[in-house]
Order: sequence, then structure tokens, then C-alpha cells
Amino acid sequence: MRIGTYNVLGLTGYPAEEASKDLGDPYSEETAKHFADVFQSLACDILALQEGVALTQIQRIALAMDRQVATCPSPIAWSGHILSRYPILESRTYSHPKPNAAEYPFSRTAGAVLLELDKDHLLWVVDLHLHPGLVELRNAEAEHIARRIDELFGMHHPIVVLGDFNCEVGEAIHTMLASKAFTNAMATAGGGLQPTMDTVGLKHGGGWTIDHIYVSSDLSGHLTTAEVIRRDGFRQDGPQQSGLWVHSDHLPVVATLDYP
Repeated sequence: MRIGTYNVLGLTGYPAEEASKDLGDPYSEETAKHFADVFQSLACDILALQEGVALTQIQRIALAMDRQVATCPSPIAWSGHILSRYPILESRTYSHPKPNAAEYPFSRTAGAVLLELDKDHLLWVVDLHLHPGLVELRNAEAEHIARRIDELFGMHHPIVVLGDFNCEVGEAIHTMLASKAFTNAMATAGGGLQPTMDTVGLKHGGGWTIDHIYVSSDLSGHLTTAEVIRRDGFRQDGPQQSGLWVHSDHLPVVATLDYP
């Protein structure tokens, strides 16, 4: 079972001014086809997205991929999606609208889906996108998610928590997951943490390790591999030039589990 997470920058490509010459509008059929092919190339059974698009466009992509899809709305403008080859039995939204996002989690998105892997195995997948700038808000988001995860534990199914945490390890979201015996896939099965934003042209140089996959303790022994995808199209070393672009400013993280 391959599980991935990918911040897709609203399907604009990066940099958007170069990508738009080939893709056109993020809601065009050409863009939908391009990203359906990109997502298919990751060969994920479950793929969580952040900074997604409106429902009509992600449904078009899911149809092209023969995947089910659930969308987690955002209070502002950064919806999340989960594409799954497994049936989606239930979805929950944890990012509820609030007029002043700085005072309430989430400013981005958070939600969960319950997947039926087979008749004997169900799996919760929690898709997160935390605030990029305010540590205090990320701390509040971590507290909010901790309560939701405790609710999911009460249902006695394995849990995967993944997404764009917008912070390095050591902050509240990471320490909270560690305290609940979650395992970081890259740290355990990927040879160590690696930058997930390091393509050429990023402001301030990039090099941030902010996209993560965590699995609950009942899944940790099933982890076999994990990697940050750096092949052509996903990142480039530059120099930046006219007509050169990649799929997003983030890189996908993919973990493989020998499960169920």
C-alpha cells in the first residue's frame, strides 16, 4: 500500500507565470489532465493533497484517475483532498470557518476519511495543512488535532496523519504525535528526514522539511520504504529560465506499507 502527501499549490505549477504558458487556467481541462497524469505517476493507493482546488476540478481529476475523492474545505482558500482507490466510508472536516483565522485553528485545512481497505481492515487518514507563519496558531492547531485523534483512537482502527505541517520537527504537532506513539515514515524507513521544498527559485532559498507522513503504532511495523520524490518535473536545480517549471513548490512524500 502506497500512501502519499503533496502540497500542489492550487495546480498552478511553479513558477506559475511559466507554467501558465503550458497549462493555462488551473481549472482548465488541460490542467486537470496534466495533474491526473502527475498523480498517477506517483502510483499511490492513497494520496492526500493540500492547497487544492474547487470540487469540480478535483472531481474531474479523480474521474480520470478512477479514484474516489473527499474534500476538506478551508476557512480561507486552501482546501485539501484525499484521493483513494479504496472505498471512502466516511469523511470528517476539522477546519471549520471562522471570520478571524488568526484566532482559531485552522487557517488552512484539516480533515479525515475512513477507508475500507478490505472487509477486515479499515483505516483513518488525517490530512493536515498547518499555518505557515504563526507558531502560536500551529500550537493551537496541534491541540485541536490531538483531541480529534483521540476520538479516532476510540474507534480502534489504524491511523495515518500526513500533510504540510509548515514546520520542522520539534514543534507541537510533532511532539504531540510522538507522544501518541506515531512513527515518522521518512525518519524510520526513508533514511532520515529530507527537505520537501528545495526546488530552484524558492524565496529565501527553500530547503525546508515540512511535509510528513506519520503512522500509528499498529502500522509502524508494516513500514517498508519512504521517499521524497525529486525526479524531473517535481524539482529542478536551475538556473530558472523561460519555459522551465515544475508541478509545485513542494515535493511529494510517499511511504509504502506491507499492509493489510
